[in-house]
Amino acid sequence: MSTDVTEASLPPAVPALRRASRVYLSQQRIASLGPHSLLTFYVVFLMLVPSRLVFPGIGATGTVASLFVLVGLVWFLASWLMRRARPAPFTRAPRLALFGVAVAVLLSYVAAARRDAEPLEVSAADRGLIQLLVWTSIVLLATSVRNYDHLDRLLRVFVRCCTVIAVVALGEFVLGTSLTAWIQIPGMSSGAQELVTRGAFVRPTATAANTLELAAVMALALPFALQQAFHGGERKAMRRWLPVVLIAMGAITTVSRTSVVGLGVVLLVLLPTWNARRIGWTFATVLPSLAVARLALPGLFVTIMGLFTAMLNGGDNSTQSRTATSASVNAYIVERLWTGRGFGTFLPLMYRYTDNQYLLALLEMGVVGVVSIVLVYVTTLHCGGAGRRRFTDPARRETGQAFVAVGFVMLVVTFTFDTLSFPMVAGTSFLFLGLSGAYLGIARSEELQRGDPAL
Repeated sequence: MSTDVTEASLPPAVPALRRASRVYLSQQRIASLGPHSLLTFYVVFLMLVPSRLVFPGIGATGTVASLFVLVGLVWFLASWLMRRARPAPFTRAPRLALFGVAVAVLLSYVAAARRDAEPLEVSAADRGLIQLLVWTSIVLLATSVRNYDHLDRLLRVFVRCCTVIAVVALGEFVLGTSLTAWIQIPGMSSGAQELVTRGAFVRPTATAANTLELAAVMALALPFALQQAFHGGERKAMRRWLPVVLIAMGAITTVSRTSVVGLGVVLLVLLPTWNARRIGWTFATVLPSLAVARLALPGLFVTIMGLFTAMLNGGDNSTQSRTATSASVNAYIVERLWTGRGFGTFLPLMYRYTDNQYLLALLEMGVVGVVSIVLVYVTTLHCGGAGRRRFTDPARRETGQAFVAVGFVMLVVTFTFDTLSFPMVAGTSFLFLGLSGAYLGIARSEELQRGDPAL
């Protein structure tokens, strides 16, 4: 005799209860969707989908990550109207910094409209407004994160994605060929993916649009990788420290001054906050590792050192090009000193490369634009430092110092290339602007709950 029980054989109320339960669980999953969930998807798209893949007609702004976060802006506005989502308390500073960027972009847009701009420049100015919306979406979503666990989980996803990028970069460095050129998405255009060389070494790009962008992102990821390694709980040492090693190696293999300067700034910011035991352990590990790497790749360190000596001696082509650019664009700067010529309109196709975001911002957004960019980075390091002073947990305090390191790294590497012209590093910069504000907001909220506000 069969004892199988089917849904049809159950009492009428039981299937109805099951269906109601499934609906309830679906509603719960939808209700649990928050800014941290959307930002997790954004980070994955930003880091792992090659930046060269864009939707035609939109240009560099039309990446998968950018369009996804614009959808996130629609979700945020709808949730805000329904009072389901709103910026967290004490997160005003990042939004004020974003407001400064918005003012600079809009003023430059008006300046572009008032001059006799070429059609290509007009289209570029329009794309600049779309880019502003993307950055606005990122900051609004990031400053709505209210839970430290959500923030920490998002930063861990970021580090893991950067670890994957570092592995791809190391593969390209060793094999001498692009490992992402085969990636194609129907409906999206793909720019050229040719690796360049410096000395005897291939300079990888992985999923970044440019070698310098890859170097900057690796430097931005390193302080968070270190924080997670030092406070990895019961995870094995290999799992905790492998991301640190891979990210640092991925930065070095770009064979660029940006990577060396970025890694140096990270160490200069973090070392003063470490105790003597940790500093001694770090040098006892790093120095032998550098010695082994030098023996394995003797030409790499010679090439990197040659970049700095050539720069100091004035014989470096890159440095000479930057100097020549600064001298040749003075007329454009004086023409519109305060508002610039229009964000995104100083096109290399029509003018020339600047390889310096401060100079490019002065050209496109004027003095107002340069000040707004500096404020973005200063706000990031301020929020990290102010939050760090309010936390007592060592792991959380080191998260704050990592944000401080990010702010200083961006202040420095912005001199070395057009940071806001590349989607990965620009998106990461504004992501950390918003998350640093969320970090400070969480710290101040917990401080008020404890009833011991810091001086």
